[in-house]
Amino acid sequence: MMRVLSCAWDKSLKQFMIYRATGWLTFLLAIIFYSIEYVTGYVYFSSNTSVNGWDRTDYLVLVTGVSVMVSAYNFIFILGHEELSELIVDGGLDSLLLKPLDPYWSVMLVGFDMPSLIELVVTTAVFIYLLQNYTLGIIKVFMIIWALIMGVMMIFLLNRICICFNFWLAKASSLGGVIEDLTSMLSRPKVFFPTIIQLVFTFVVPILTVTNMPVEIIKGDGSVKELVYFSIACVALYYLSRYEWDQGMKNYYSAN
Repeated sequence: MMRVLSCAWDKSLKQFMIYRATGWLTFLLAIIFYSIEYVTGYVYFSSNTSVNGWDRTDYLVLVTGVSVMVSAYNFIFILGHEELSELIVDGGLDSLLLKPLDPYWSVMLVGFDMPSLIELVVTTAVFIYLLQNYTLGIIKVFMIIWALIMGVMMIFLLNRICICFNFWLAKASSLGGVIEDLTSMLSRPKVFFPTIIQLVFTFVVPILTVTNMPVEIIKGDGSVKELVYFSIACVALYYLSRYEWDQGMKNYYSAN
């Protein structure tokens, strides 16, 4: 497995160097969008007051944490998901099925998105800088790191579930971008949304949990119990995704 990952890394690095102008442009656009979100925090809290228990720093940590999770997802998984969507629609999964690796995961080995790695480094540095405004114990630090990891996995699993609808729906490819759009729309404090939105995107499609959990831990609103429940939900979603994948493979038709 390590050898396969090493090959994928070398391939991705070479592609980035070949198309480095495009790569740097992609990184620049991502930073511009992140900067807009960052500046929005200063607009929302222009008088430096608290809104529903949230201040400017809390908001900046939230949007930065979301950028960290999304860039981590893009770096590790986005190329594989784009490839998977095309392979399902075109009936080209045969090459994956013949490999001595679990095809559910092996499709992720097509490469890494290097511009997203640069964005991940930048946003992580900003995130760590913002955390200096809080007094955090070692337990809370580990809880924040775990919440970020679970957030990345939740984005991955929700995307995988959407993409696998291609096994049954011919025009489901557009669903591949739904989770990213929702994550961007819901990268705000949970209390800013109507109750029905909070309920749906906390307990049905837990994107608000993904975006808000790290800051809730920092503010003391998120407990170990809630983080455990979030982790259990992530595991349950993984098994749901695996079940969908297995059923989809039964419905898969090869182009050959």
